[in-house]
Amino acid sequence: MYEPNENSSEPLYVEDSHLKEFDARVVKAGPKFVILDRTAFYPESGGQPSDTGKITYAGGENSVRKVMKRGKDIYHYLDGDIPVETEIHGTIDWEPRHWNMRRHSGEHLLTGLFENRGSGPKVYSDLERLDFKPSELDEETVREVEAEFNSIVDEDIPLRIFFASREELDVGDDARKREFLAKIPRNIDRLRMVDIPGHALTFCFGTHVGSTGEIGRLTKLTLSTAKKGRKIVHFLLEQAP
Repeated sequence: MYEPNENSSEPLYVEDSHLKEFDARVVKAGPKFVILDRTAFYPESGGQPSDTGKITYAGGENSVRKVMKRGKDIYHYLDGDIPVETEIHGTIDWEPRHWNMRRHSGEHLLTGLFENRGSGPKVYSDLERLDFKPSELDEETVREVEAEFNSIVDEDIPLRIFFASREELDVGDDARKREFLAKIPRNIDRLRMVDIPGHALTFCFGTHVGSTGEIGRLTKLTLSTAKKGRKIVHFLLEQAP
């Protein structure tokens, strides 16, 4: 999905969202930041917070406070400095990463279930909220989605993650997907697709669980109406599936 570039980090999280530790080399550094040749740290993007953790190396250790992608480079912001060419070992703070993965995958599943029921296009989402354009979405539909979501979690369906050509994608009249697609550089042709078979399919660069059972069941799913008839859904997952 990412074109090779001498100043870019290989995003290990794209191939393995469950990777907790990795080895890498510092290719660029500055005051309290480094860019690595490869990384499992997820950079803040798409409503999903960045990872935190630590980087250890011969003679030292630094905390990773935030990670951000700027152009083709992934910046790791630290509490200290590390020289260029240093060989490092990175460790992800797994508990918050896994919680974010579960909620992100849960948001995908909920979006698919609501849109399959004609909820109207989604215009915003984060790890605990979905916003839809004005529609006929009502409390009965919310309860139907809640029951189906929990049933799909209990089925423990494996997610399918694959790559597709940009030209193969059909985003229809989904303005949010069209806008997101337009922001991806045209030279990136292969896009990462996340499929919850039979329920939700979209392109996404975020971290995801391996199967629906890992998401966990819903403990909260509520509906409210905002200005101009926009429908807002709030959701929470159980802490440990």
